[in-house]
This record gives sequence, structure tokens and C-alpha cells, in this order.
Amino acid sequence: MAFARSSYDPTEATQLSASARADIVPHDGDDHENLSRTAMMQAVIYGLPSVYQYASMCSTSAPKTPAEPWRLNTFAHDRQIADSTYKAFRVPNVDTLYSNGWLDLADGPVFIDLPSFGERYYTLQLLDAYSNVSNISSRTYPDAPQRFAVMTTDWQGPTPADVEVFRVATPLMWVLMRIQVFGTGDLPVVHKLQDEVTISTDHAVTANRSWPIIHQEEVETSWQSFLSALDTSLRINGHPRTDQSHVQQFRILGISNPDISSSGLRELDAAAARGAARGFSDAMSLLARSRPQLGEPIGSGWTRVLDKGTHGDNFLARAVMNFVGLGANVVDENCSYNTYYDRNRDQLNGSDHSYQIHLTDPPPAKAFWSITLYDLNGWLYAAPAGKHSVGTSGREEDAAAYPMTITISNERPAVGEWLPCPAGPFFIALRMYQPKNSALHGEWTPPPVHIVSDPTH
Repeated sequence: MAFARSSYDPTEATQLSASARADIVPHDGDDHENLSRTAMMQAVIYGLPSVYQYASMCSTSAPKTPAEPWRLNTFAHDRQIADSTYKAFRVPNVDTLYSNGWLDLADGPVFIDLPSFGERYYTLQLLDAYSNVSNISSRTYPDAPQRFAVMTTDWQGPTPADVEVFRVATPLMWVLMRIQVFGTGDLPVVHKLQDEVTISTDHAVTANRSWPIIHQEEVETSWQSFLSALDTSLRINGHPRTDQSHVQQFRILGISNPDISSSGLRELDAAAARGAARGFSDAMSLLARSRPQLGEPIGSGWTRVLDKGTHGDNFLARAVMNFVGLGANVVDENCSYNTYYDRNRDQLNGSDHSYQIHLTDPPPAKAFWSITLYDLNGWLYAAPAGKHSVGTSGREEDAAAYPMTITISNERPAVGEWLPCPAGPFFIALRMYQPKNSALHGEWTPPPVHIVSDPTH
């Protein structure tokens, strides 16, 4: 008889126990360096979502002077649609206005009050410290209560009876709000809706959080900054119990050691530092090379982006997702595809070719769809007239518009839809907001990107 046991709880076995001591560290310098390199690679793969989100929080919410508090439990509203100057995070959409808020739930629940959005698409995407996602949106609460009490899963205090309780995993939560914009003339209406979404508490919140301020460029280039941010996030948020043995291996790097204060990491010796530097460089290179694997190739150059916000124990896929861009929402909210390639599997490059996409019917979305172009780093480029996308976010769907030809080129075509591209490499992303079942089940897929001069398209 074959065994099919997957896991067990050793604490349930008679007399078994586990040492509370730290694991041994090799005395041999080469062994110590190699073990530190391996641990650092795993720390990057496991911790990148936490680190990048922490750095993002620092950029928007850290105090400007030592006397100021962190700007938590409040929104910072973007009043303009994202463009080439937008650097809050990579791969932003240009269909909605963003509002960023960081919830501090360590002292108790936070209340979120919503206005009526009518038929307009909106979502308040809540991301825990590991980029796991839940949503308060027109999809999840079509007849939404107007007030939510957001609290951690272990909060035991009282809550008012007239609110919707919303449990989350970590004390620091990122709230990324998106509200659909029907063109630039609609911006004042969206500004009013942004202002009507409020965050409040009914208790005193600790004013002075002594957290280090670490910025995005630092965690992308410095292993010391990366470890400092990861250690801080682990101390604030903890980690899932199921990840305990995985996180414990990071102690060789000075992470979350119980015998040091929360003010900083244990200083590493020379061998450990060399290993950490190597492991950081190797891990970041691995993530960069893995970007094209992010999802399921469908054979036409496009890749269907899967498991956004729901990666579970797939730490590498989770890290690559956040390496490419923070804030990816679940597929049920936003079904997306991306492609770096034309149908011949050659890199899209505006210095070499112009391209076309032929849509025989609209991408199946209940809310709207868009195709947006980015440089290889995930930033919007300085497109002519600020035109970064093609889609229906700012207009009603018109069946008469199909079949539709979208030309991707440096120069405007004589007819059809135009998506400007730079004279260099780029990629494009298709988003379907509130996707229909045909999109969710893969029954509809985007057509390939053709070279304009290709005689067979």
C-alpha cells in the first residue's frame, strides 16, 4: 500500500519537543558564506513583497521631520490619471484614479465609510504584508454597507453593531483604492468621491512609530537595506504560522533574532556579509530573468497572469509578481494578460517595427477593458498627447466598433485606434475589470500581436 501522507503536526506526538536554541552556524568561512548566500536568496524570494510594500509606505507615509508622526489611517489621493511621471509603483493603470492609504491596526479596528458610487466601477483593494488580497468593491459588495470595521483576525475587542466586520491578516494593511474615470472632464466628480471615502478610528493610535525610513531604490540595490526593511516588517506584522520554519532560516542574516532590539539588525561578520551580498545579487537577477514566466503562456505571445494576490506558498511566483509591479489585484476583480512578444516570439520593439492587434469582438468585461503600454521596467513612457492605452474605461462599449484594429507604432495611423510606442523595447498589458466567465475560464483569449508588414496577418 502506497503512503500518501502530506504533512503532520509533530506537537501532537507523545514526548516530542523542539529546541528553542538558534541553529548552529558553520565555523568554516566558505561554508558560512555559502549558507548565508542561500539564506539571502530565500529571504529575497520570500520577503520581497513585504520589503517593497514597506518601502512604498515609506515613500508616501513616512514623516518629513523627526517631530512628525507617520501618516497612517488616511488617504493620499492622486488627482490626475497616471502618466510617465508616476513612480508610486510599477505597471499602474490609466483607467482609474488611485488613492493610497496605510492602515495601522495594532491598536484596534479602523473604520472605512463609503459614498454611493452608482454604476461606476470602484474597488478598495486591501493587501496584507505578503501581498495577499481582499476587496471591498462593486463586485464583492454590490449592495454595499456604507461602513466597514477593518480589524486583524486576532482582534477580540468590541465592535459596533451597525458595521460590516472585515478581518485582515496583518496589522499594517495597504489600501489601494481605484475609482473609474470617464475621461478628463470627469475628474472633478471622481475627486469628490475620493474625498467622501473616509478612514477613522474610535481609539487613540500610537503616534510615534520608531520605524526606519527606507526607500524603494535602496531595497532594490542594497542587501543591507533589504534586510532592514524585511526585519522591520516581520517585527510589525509577524508571519503565517505555516511559514515559521522557512522564516527561521533567515536568522543567520540577523533577521528577527529574539535577543536583539527592534532598532536594527545584528551586524554580520565578513563571511556572512559576503554571502548575503552574493545571494541578494543572484536572487534579484533570478527574479528579473523570471518575469516572462509570470503566468500561463497561451501560445500567441500573450501570457495569462494567474494567482494574483493568491499565491499561497508559491513564494517565487509571488516575488516575481511584486518585482514586476506592486498592487496586482485578484483575477476575479481584474483578469489580465501581458505580452513582451509579437506572434513570432520576438521582443516588441518600436525601433524595429509597427504592430497591430485585431479584435473581432470586445474583451469580455462587465465593467471595462484596456490595453496599456509600458517600458521594460514597468513605467509609462512619455507618449504623444499622454496617450498610454486603448479601451473602454472612459466610454460606453459600442458593438459597432468591432472588428477593431489597434495599431502600435511611433506615428499615428491613418485609420483605427492608435497606441503610441517608444523607439525601443516595451510590453503591453490587457486588463478586463470585473471579467465575464468567458475571460475567467479562458474561453476568450486575446489575439496575437502582428508586425504590420507581416503579409500573413
